[in-house]
Amino acid sequence: MNNLANLKGSDVNNGVEATDGGTVLTGAGIDFYRLLMIKRALECQMRGFKLSSKLPQGTTLARKFLGLKGNKESLLRQVDEIIERIQAERAAN
Repeated sequence: MNNLANLKGSDVNNGVEATDGGTVLTGAGIDFYRLLMIKRALECQMRGFKLSSKLPQGTTLARKFLGLKGNKESLLRQVDEIIERIQAERAAN
């Protein structure tokens, strides 16, 4: 798995392919989806429940896969900033 915090918008665009029947994710597109799921896990944790009983807490995922530090609120803010940066890069391409 690539370093999710350093994804580039152009790589994500190359990894997302829209077809008539749906969307295909490859490479950085899959990594971006993982990043979105970490954000969702953090949001769930802040509401008092887990995204899945088989996954670690959102804070654990953010620290392990993104190398971030902080409490739940800080981690969610940092993940949001990463996603916003990638989306801005995607829009610019």
